[in-house]
Amino acid sequence: TSHLVFSQLTLRREGASLSGRFKVTERKVLFRSTIMLTPYLSGTLIDVEKVKQFIENAYRAARLQPEDIDTGAVIITGEALKKENAQPIVEYFAKYAGKFICAAAGHNHEALLAAYGSGAVDLSKTEHKTVLNVDMGGGTTKFSLIDHGGVTQTAAINIGARLIAFGDLKEVPLIAP
Repeated sequence: TSHLVFSQLTLRREGASLSGRFKVTERKVLFRSTIMLTPYLSGTLIDVEKVKQFIENAYRAARLQPEDIDTGAVIITGEALKKENAQPIVEYFAKYAGKFICAAAGHNHEALLAAYGSGAVDLSKTEHKTVLNVDMGGGTTKFSLIDHGGVTQTAAINIGARLIAFGDLKEVPLIAP
């Protein structure tokens, strides 16, 4: 799946020295795009033109221009990472606006990103509980086990939303074993 989020971050430098790390102290979501099943031309190629249109439409809907963006991240994961044209796509979008961080995330890294991005790690930490985060993508589902704010295990299976079939009434039919 593909989606885009625009956020405004407030950063605070940790430590007394100028070389200290920055910590995000506030995040305000400005816009969330719809979620699109990543379009493919074939079993080995992503439809770059459709992805470009999706990104351009998201910028328009958010009422933002590429020059409005200071920094961002392009992360390609899951089944899309295996496609022949994955790297050129990442490079194209990294140049789209701002200073972008590019990453290709394997299943375990993707599970970590999902655990933090969904808020499951913070929930586990503040509630002092064990949380299982489940992230279903188009081709894979990732699991993160989080105990008291720390991700202790990750796993992935090759089952995703593209494998779910819909019936005539848009229901997901129950298939008996």
